[in-house]
Amino acid sequence: MALPSLNGMRAFEAAARLGSIKDAAEELHLTPSAVSRHIRTLEKTLGQELFERGFRQVTPTMRGSYYARTLSEAFETIWRATEDVSLREGPRSRKAQRVKLMCEPTFLNLWLADRLPDFRRLHPSVDLEISTSGKRTNVDLAIVDEFVYKAGPALTLMIPLLLTPVCAPSLLEGSVPLRSPADLLHHHLIHECETTRWKQWLGQEGLAAASVPVGSTLHDCTLIMREVMNGAGVALADTIMAEDLLRQGKLVAPFAARHAYPAGYYLQQRRSIGNKAGAGIFQEWLLAEVAEHKRAMEIE
Repeated sequence: MALPSLNGMRAFEAAARLGSIKDAAEELHLTPSAVSRHIRTLEKTLGQELFERGFRQVTPTMRGSYYARTLSEAFETIWRATEDVSLREGPRSRKAQRVKLMCEPTFLNLWLADRLPDFRRLHPSVDLEISTSGKRTNVDLAIVDEFVYKAGPALTLMIPLLLTPVCAPSLLEGSVPLRSPADLLHHHLIHECETTRWKQWLGQEGLAAASVPVGSTLHDCTLIMREVMNGAGVALADTIMAEDLLRQGKLVAPFAARHAYPAGYYLQQRRSIGNKAGAGIFQEWLLAEVAEHKRAMEIE
């Protein structure tokens, strides 16, 4: 059979990768109706539907997932080939390369920020423009936290969330020493947004959810870590939140148990940066730092 329209394949691949017709339209500089029309034409050409359509979201069918993944790999090859043949005289590395990064605030404030000086020292030609909110289609790279069931093919898992209680060193031998997870029920617990994480973690330790103290509920992880360092209570922290503070002795993890939470930190790369060298440099450095974090925190 003849190949379908390239416009249809591009529209379908972008929508499948981003999980959204609207986001695909923004990336391709088209209207959502144009993207939908291209996809419908492609489906008609192939003789089958490629998406299961829901409210504001599209999910590829089994065959659609295979087709989208194959198209993504093909377009990536095209981007790289274009980069190889479009090099001009003189190395591009001599020019300043601006990279737009959107980063989840917890990841940025409690882990990445203290590592950025090393990146700047190693790669002075790369200028980072960092934001903590906005649309992923407007940046070169995005570091986001997402639930596993929501993470589409556009997201690459860097680190799963493994949670463990952390507290100030002074709480270890206070009036109620932390010798076992059951001792947590007699301490002030600090919750992130809601009580689900603590209930789940204590349940995995065999403690009934009904016995979980109400405690404090805060909506900012950096504030939670400051409260914990000040001895206000015990909080659950993932490894990114806790690594540096544990190493510095500002926090301690009283128990060895770490339980997985169905979420993680993901990396997303905008499709059209195939020939943007600075983004590739930062991504390679970031993944190397993440690999070192996993070794330090014993994450498989």
